[in-house]
Amino acid sequence: MSAWDNEYPSSSEYAHYYAGYVSHVPKGNIIETLNTQMHEMYTFINAIPGDKAFHAYAEGKWTVKQVIGHILETERVFSYRGLAFSRRDPNPLPSMEQDDYVKYSNYNSRTIHNLANEYLAVRISTIHLFQNMTKEMISLKGTASGVEFTVRSIPFIIAGHELHHKEIIREKYL
Repeated sequence: MSAWDNEYPSSSEYAHYYAGYVSHVPKGNIIETLNTQMHEMYTFINAIPGDKAFHAYAEGKWTVKQVIGHILETERVFSYRGLAFSRRDPNPLPSMEQDDYVKYSNYNSRTIHNLANEYLAVRISTIHLFQNMTKEMISLKGTASGVEFTVRSIPFIIAGHELHHKEIIREKYL
């Protein structure tokens, strides 16, 4: 039996603005969900046509490559939060300024295949981190961006964030 069986965060376990992400994640073992997403997203990224990779659907919006990079960066940041909270780090963690992260990245100079491979590496790391946590670790809390989160909520936010941006790519970019 996995520590993640029958685990689903309540709305009090994360900032209210993540509710839209979490609500789209199916109830069930989140590790299995992350694993399924990994295979689907890796295939999805690799199937993006080259002529669409630099597409931005409006002036000032990110390109497809930058959206994929944003997904990567956000997963890394949230995974670190889960690690820190599960290790009882008492220090509040800072916010992530997503626009600056993308602005100072080099995602547009990379290939889609390179981004897909990085996505795979990040997701495998995320899965390993969370699947090896105990029930006690999952229930721990920490503060990031001035808001208290449980470790339990973090992989659901990661999964929901990816679902959100994958849908945006489908609807507005491809």
